[in-house]
Amino acid sequence: MKVWLAWLGERRAIAVQFVLLLAAGLVWIGGRFPDLMGSWKQSLDFCAGATSFMGPIAAGTSCLAYARLRRSAMGEILLQSSRDWLRWLQPGLAIWGIAVAALLTLTLAMTTVASLAGVPAYWEFVWILVPSVLMLSAHTAIGAAIGFSSGRAWLAPLVVVLVYLLFLLTAVGVLPHVFDTGGVTGNLGGQGFATWPILTPGIVALGIAACALAAGSPRIFLSTWPRRLLLAVAVAAWGTGWFLAPGDSDLRYTLVADPPLTCAGSSPQVCVYEETPRPLKDLSERMHRQARSLVALDVPLPDRFAQSVPGRETRPEGGVVLMDRASRSTVTDDLATASLLRPSSSCPADSGPEPPYLAFEVRHQLGRWLQVQAGILRPDPGRRDYAWLTSDLQVQAPWVRTTYRQLTECAFDQLRLPDGLG
Repeated sequence: MKVWLAWLGERRAIAVQFVLLLAAGLVWIGGRFPDLMGSWKQSLDFCAGATSFMGPIAAGTSCLAYARLRRSAMGEILLQSSRDWLRWLQPGLAIWGIAVAALLTLTLAMTTVASLAGVPAYWEFVWILVPSVLMLSAHTAIGAAIGFSSGRAWLAPLVVVLVYLLFLLTAVGVLPHVFDTGGVTGNLGGQGFATWPILTPGIVALGIAACALAAGSPRIFLSTWPRRLLLAVAVAAWGTGWFLAPGDSDLRYTLVADPPLTCAGSSPQVCVYEETPRPLKDLSERMHRQARSLVALDVPLPDRFAQSVPGRETRPEGGVVLMDRASRSTVTDDLATASLLRPSSSCPADSGPEPPYLAFEVRHQLGRWLQVQAGILRPDPGRRDYAWLTSDLQVQAPWVRTTYRQLTECAFDQLRLPDGLG
């Protein structure tokens, strides 16, 4: 075994460290696995955030290794050797390398699963892993500093807790988002990555790593003027990144102009983002099943219903596909209904500061009618609309035609519930 791995234990111990780090990453993935299968970008971003669980393991391992180093005679020999800084760093570099290998293995596995599920890959965004790699170096350096300065191996569990607390304090907003390297819960459809908010944690991580090393072994890292100058630069980087860090993790993501769509069916055509195609088949089938009752009444439908995300200034013309979990291969009938009831993407009231409350009630009632006609919903005799839902179609048709036209024209001020239900 190479000397720089000796302080980590035997090969079996090194393998155990790698497995523990990979297991921590899998725990981080947890129940998100079905969602990550349907979005390559979400898989990439979520794996980038696995430093929140992997980092504490790397820090604890580093603390153990450097506590052993401090208690041995080798620790003093290193302080007096040539290239003392490189020899001192060898155990930490090894631990960092193992952690990075585990992170990359996890990322490759999850993105491969997404690709096998038919989701297109976006290799141009792999750069978001750079801050994660640098953050692991900061975690490792923190453990090394505490382990070497104290020489107490029993501090390793406390180091694990300390490093994990940095993530928790970031998550609840006590600290800036400098320890947040990813972990989005949405599928990122129609979105990309913002450069500066993502790189900031990496800059801060470099500063933390340098300061931790200097604090752990000042005889090595503060012994010459060039090293002190490097430390000053690191402190400046830490402070700059800390001060300029985004206050909200959502700032990591930006909207993509005109994201490509993939479509299915006709009259109407149903389209979702090309990067999250898994629910398209099921969504199209459910929407067409419910749309038949409108077609039978000669209700004009948009030529196309297309997916969009909130906050987008320009949306595709036609209806709007509402997706809550675009990474899954199936959708609910309620989601298909809600999409059919958005025949226009240009209604300002739908995204305005004052939501159209009456439109909610009218859409709900029209949605119940659609599901009853499609055989999805059975009218409940105990509800107020039972008599209307079970009445003759000729009684229902005028209200259905008028209401759908008003929704298409965004004439929300003209909407009314059926007689007897208002």
